[in-house]
Amino acid sequence: MKQEIDRYVQGLESAFFTRKMRPKFHFSSPAGWMNDPHAPVWYHGEYHLFFNYYPYDTQGIRPKCWGHAVTKDFTSYRLLPTAIAPDSEYDRDGCASGCAVVHDDKLYLIYTGRNYYRRPQEVQCIAYSGDGIHFMKEAKNPVVWPPNPSQKDFRDPFVYRKDNRWQMLLGGKQGKTPCLYRYESENLTEWSYGGIFATAGAGDGTVWECPSLHETDPAPILLLSPENIDGVIQKSLYFFGEKRADTFYPTGRREIDYGCDYYAAQFFQSPDGQTLVNAWMHKWDNDHLTRRDGWIGAMTTPRTFFWEPGGKIKGEFLNSLKNLRKNKSVLQNIKLGPSRNYPLAGEKTSFWMEIFLEWNHWQGTCFEIGLLTDGTEKSGLWIRFEKNLSRLIIENHTADHQQCHRLLPLEPGFWRQNLHMDILVDVSCVEFSVNEEIFVTDCVYPAQYDKGIHFCKSDRTPEAFQVVLYDMEPAQFSFQMEA
Repeated sequence: MKQEIDRYVQGLESAFFTRKMRPKFHFSSPAGWMNDPHAPVWYHGEYHLFFNYYPYDTQGIRPKCWGHAVTKDFTSYRLLPTAIAPDSEYDRDGCASGCAVVHDDKLYLIYTGRNYYRRPQEVQCIAYSGDGIHFMKEAKNPVVWPPNPSQKDFRDPFVYRKDNRWQMLLGGKQGKTPCLYRYESENLTEWSYGGIFATAGAGDGTVWECPSLHETDPAPILLLSPENIDGVIQKSLYFFGEKRADTFYPTGRREIDYGCDYYAAQFFQSPDGQTLVNAWMHKWDNDHLTRRDGWIGAMTTPRTFFWEPGGKIKGEFLNSLKNLRKNKSVLQNIKLGPSRNYPLAGEKTSFWMEIFLEWNHWQGTCFEIGLLTDGTEKSGLWIRFEKNLSRLIIENHTADHQQCHRLLPLEPGFWRQNLHMDILVDVSCVEFSVNEEIFVTDCVYPAQYDKGIHFCKSDRTPEAFQVVLYDMEPAQFSFQMEA
């Protein structure tokens, strides 16, 4: 089955490079449907990327395999042969989400095997490789079964090392209450049940998916993707709290990204010890126009994730992406007014823009940025800072699903600091950050496939306002699948 998939995907190489809405420096589905990108893992001098994948159509309901690619710095990618496929009784309906870890110089994949004609429907399985390319499934599969055989939700293993033992967290339920189960192992193939690691409180959703844990000072951070939370079908949130006796007690939560299209986020580590996070640039109920081109799904660009003195969590786009920047231009002395839009980037389709504005030198009440528009305010993505109402509004006029209109209250202290925005536009993808604290990810489709216009405007001209613009080179993408 894996060889058949690889031959099919390689035959679509030319179609991949001619997709009209394909992002140029984001990793997107090589063919068909792609969902959850599992946390990249550093092995033998490269990051190994794994992702749920069905290359034959874009419906997202077929049994998934695990696609596989490698990169050194997220500026070039090389596809490798399909890692695992649903070819066994315990995963006949899909090799669902999971993670990868390195143990005794082997690369292990821990994933959820699905069989909807069996009880339980979801079990946890192992595959391993000595070269990072060719994987064998563990003879003892499945290696973890749910406490209750009739349980339906029991998936998305996250495995990490602690106290010389492997720990596994799994999304599940106790009755109707979402929870995380914990298991322990010395060798990754024999696991013992360790109890409930965390339990949802009131309003914390109906299902917890894709857990990921970052143990740091001053407190551990639990990253989750709950369903049906805050009136929204899917979100990615981080919970902060305290950990006592191998149990996590949440004391608060916050969205890690406020956009329409950010889900299944996962922590991972760089070789130099940085904590990074990436996610799926899509959600299950969002219908995207890339379906016309025969593909669905992309990965976000990785971001750092760190504590600042005083307890703030902040981040920034991965520094190595700056290697793709070229043709720097600086726009200064920009005159804005309520009756005209100031052109920012012409009809460029892939660029990195930095915006600097000193709020204390600005007497206006509304500052707006329009991206991938046709020149009107009812198209593309609009970002609006309303100082008089102390809020940020994000409107994606190319989407018709939950969260395409977001209103974020801003604290009074926000207006006492200078504004710094990093905006990444990539054909049909937009990611931006505000002061390294607010991140937004949206798929945005210009009125015409190959162009969009970018503006800013304000009801007053800021005295201290600067825009720095870089073109972005495309990331290299190889279909050779060489061993």
